[in-house]
Amino acid sequence: MTFYPVFYAAFSCRASACRHTCCRGWEIDVDEAALRRYAGVKGELGYDLRRSIYQDDDGAHFLLTEDERCPFLRQDGLCRLICELGEEALCDICAQHPRFFTDVGEDTLCGLGLSCEAACALLLAEEQPLRVVSEETGERMTVPTLLGLPEDALRFDGALPSETYLRRMAETEPIDDRWPEELSRISSGLQKLTSLPTGVRYDRILQYILLRQLDRAGETSVERLIGYARDSTAFVAAQDALYGTDAEHLRRWSEQIEYSTENVDILLGLFA
Repeated sequence: MTFYPVFYAAFSCRASACRHTCCRGWEIDVDEAALRRYAGVKGELGYDLRRSIYQDDDGAHFLLTEDERCPFLRQDGLCRLICELGEEALCDICAQHPRFFTDVGEDTLCGLGLSCEAACALLLAEEQPLRVVSEETGERMTVPTLLGLPEDALRFDGALPSETYLRRMAETEPIDDRWPEELSRISSGLQKLTSLPTGVRYDRILQYILLRQLDRAGETSVERLIGYARDSTAFVAAQDALYGTDAEHLRRWSEQIEYSTENVDILLGLFA
């Protein structure tokens, strides 16, 4: 069966209104079907397409500009390919982002990656338990129900992230030059706190972080994944306590951790 969070269908890219464009700072792979489409584009755009694609043994990808922007990201924040050719011109990675699809046993879980500010806004917009939907039956259920757990098993208790978790965070590969300084500031601020905010907001964060890694359930225990989700939620909640509640704290954590298999492995190693 296929499951997805109830807000999944409501996703819409913020395009030029996005403060953290996914068209900058990430390698953009170009799939074979897109390569064939681009080969047939004529005129100036066709010329720009072909000179902006680099191919090596790992495949094809766009050559980013000096400031790591996609060469087709316009100054107004819109995509030149969409504006001139329509959305169907996008390569697969651009058409799908920030959606993810993971196999969990015989089931498929669909979701939205939280490095996207629009996805974070959807997750945090509702003040009720997070629910997922079965595409086949339309049944809605809470995440504990989906996993066969008691309802209170996936509630955030307000405990601070462990010192070991913070040390492991320092071992992760930084997403950019700003991250080490941000992490140092957060770690220092945590010394002032004795507890963290709780409630549905943080239950939803914990459960969604857990859902994101459920494809690993075949190689590790659900308890280990829950531990990872709890401390990661605590890391986000700590920033809310220190600096004021802000979805950017969750988005930034996701950008640093969830888009690197190696970084997730480093944190999951804590809960072995």
